[in-house]
Amino acid sequence: METKNKTSETQTPGNAITHSDTPTNANAECVGPSSESAGKASSCEGCPNQAACGSAAFNSPEATAKANAEVQAIRSCLANVSHVVLVLSGKGGVGKSTIAAQLCHTLATQGYAVGLLDVDLCGPSAPRMVLGDDCVAQTIHKSGSGAWTPVYSVHNVAVMSISFMLQDSNQAVVWRGPRKNSLIEQFLTQVDWTGETDGLDYLIVDTPPGTSDEHISTVQYLQKANAVSGAVVVTTPEEVSLADVRKELNFCQKTKVPVLGIVENMGQLQTTISKLKFTDPTTGQDCSEQILAVLREKCPEVLSCDVTSELFASASPPVETTADGLIGGAIGGAVGMAQAYQVPFWGRLPLDPDLLLACEQGRPFVQVKPNSVASQALKDFCQKLVSRLPVDMEMQS
Repeated sequence: METKNKTSETQTPGNAITHSDTPTNANAECVGPSSESAGKASSCEGCPNQAACGSAAFNSPEATAKANAEVQAIRSCLANVSHVVLVLSGKGGVGKSTIAAQLCHTLATQGYAVGLLDVDLCGPSAPRMVLGDDCVAQTIHKSGSGAWTPVYSVHNVAVMSISFMLQDSNQAVVWRGPRKNSLIEQFLTQVDWTGETDGLDYLIVDTPPGTSDEHISTVQYLQKANAVSGAVVVTTPEEVSLADVRKELNFCQKTKVPVLGIVENMGQLQTTISKLKFTDPTTGQDCSEQILAVLREKCPEVLSCDVTSELFASASPPVETTADGLIGGAIGGAVGMAQAYQVPFWGRLPLDPDLLLACEQGRPFVQVKPNSVASQALKDFCQKLVSRLPVDMEMQS
């Protein structure tokens, strides 16, 4: 049996906003309702709470008591969670859920107790990537204490998602901000992560694209309890993606969320020659069988070779990082972005068809193809995560 160093107020110093009474629908750079500039600061412009803050409505004894109760509920829910890690990106379709799910899988294969909290309320895809087809039949149950019990794929991987609450897996979630905020609050105050492992070493939070209500609410709820350990930021290497991800990095700066590292995803296609399709450039006809037959006859060893193709012209070149993960030199792409924001560049995860299949089936890719480039990258990401956010364990008899 292992005991974990649980989350406490002193574990992540300096990374939390000190305004424990900040409204959950406030602007990201909220100065706090108790500030002398509340309702008057430039960051208050456009906030739905501007008038209330200016009138000191949030400083009433009732409001203070409600805020304190909320903080205690979050702390109680996460009392047996060592680290909470957000997976962020300002851009949709860059593979946040893939990264989140495979981080969970990889950490679990290394013996850690891991949870995946899916706050992408309108596009909850992470459960399939952990549970495979079994995700469709899963529902949320309540424990004897009335708390929600997450769904487990194996004894040390727990998942919580809105997808377990939908009667139809194809049902659209058409909710406005307040209802989304309410469910996120429930996820952070009413889920029992104890399980068979007596809590979690890492809770990975899969977020939707952009810097919308879900981001602001999740970060502000967690920061009220001083529970944000850091964020992994995901991007693809083209400028269309980088431009939006820079906004996410700016969001992290404004909300004081430490960026653990940047992952460049899908910049390369990685597969074997035997899985390639060959086309006659003149006729456009598929000539894969003929070419593969020649290769099998003349040089069969080639068929098992990996092939790599850069998918984006601006893909970042391979680089060497320093011990702290920072890079030097004038370099573009995701590496250059990491340099500009002075945050670690974790590396590149290639687009591997077998990785995509593993995600569809809810399987740990590091077990499916342990020697592949993508598996090595995932192991390296987890090593950097564990190095930055270690978990103290003591063996008990």
